[in-house]
Amino acid sequence: MNILSGSCRVLYVMALLLCMTGCATEPAQTYSEPQRVFPELKKPPSDPHAVVNVYDPLEPFNRSMYNFNARFDRYVFLPVLRGYEFITPDIAQTGVTNFFNNLREVNNLINNVLQGEVIDSSVTFGRFLINSTVGVLGVWDPATKMGLFVREEDFGQTLGKWGVGSGPYLVLPLFGPSSVRDASGLAFDYASNYQVDLLDLDDANRDAVRFSVTALQSIDERQANKFRYYETGSPFEYELIRYMYTQMRDIEVEK
Repeated sequence: MNILSGSCRVLYVMALLLCMTGCATEPAQTYSEPQRVFPELKKPPSDPHAVVNVYDPLEPFNRSMYNFNARFDRYVFLPVLRGYEFITPDIAQTGVTNFFNNLREVNNLINNVLQGEVIDSSVTFGRFLINSTVGVLGVWDPATKMGLFVREEDFGQTLGKWGVGSGPYLVLPLFGPSSVRDASGLAFDYASNYQVDLLDLDDANRDAVRFSVTALQSIDERQANKFRYYETGSPFEYELIRYMYTQMRDIEVEK
């Protein structure tokens, strides 16, 4: 997990925005694609007030954080991303993506086990084992070619499966849209994720390496998502993102 892992949820939501105009039915859940599969809404809300009737008692703070995240993304993150794409060959970018996806399997496995998902836990363990060995530490992804597709879960979903309510909507600095429940799950996801620990380095160099790896993972995750702040064409982007995020999380918990 890294400083952008939660903010990617902001970006995932944009895939759902397309569903508001194009989705009439909910497709059956499938694992036929290796990338993350976004849950779709059954239909746009019949009550237009539903978009604004999201529990958001911290709205002034949340709007400030949304604007901060938008400026950070535009003036810091996207320029860094463009530089990364310019200097890094496509094949190397794919290897970086596969490597970090493999590291995330540890967190996926823990949460699938905690949710009692026996099949998904077995598939996730198999993916991690195959990609860590045959795939050379995850640089390649032979597990997907073998039909073992990602079963992605996080601790916010696990808490939801255990009956914990989402609580108020919350926009976190850099992380983006969240909720009190999902924000509390971030610490667990951090603890279950990898740690870079080079015993031959002193503390200062070890911290520098960890920061560099975290930054690279953040860039990789940002690259995978095409969302751009304030380019939705809607004057009510904040409300739409908020609504779609809460709907997405409800669906992810129920699936």
